Amino acid sequence: MDELAGVAIVPLIVGLVEVAKGVGLSSRWAPAVAVGLGLGLSLGYRAALGLPAGAEWAQAALGGLALGLAATGLYSGTRAVAHASR
Repeated sequence: MDELAGVAIVPLIVGLVEVAKGVGLSSRWAPAVAVGLGLGLSLGYRAALGLPAGAEWAQAALGGLALGLAATGLYSGTRAVAHASR
């Protein structure tokens, strides 16, 4: 995934996880959902491009993991700052 698109996806993943939590997802599962969304979005983007299988798919999977983990870190970091300011 393009780097700029990847950076834009992280807040999208955070927002989707928040929507899922709003409809009943336990906070315990939020990191797993974020990683799953990162993988799904990255692999879906790769599939939409119609690129052949191989190293590109492995790279997309690693990129998706990175996006999901970054979204998890952004969420937990924001939550820690919000709790510290109280």
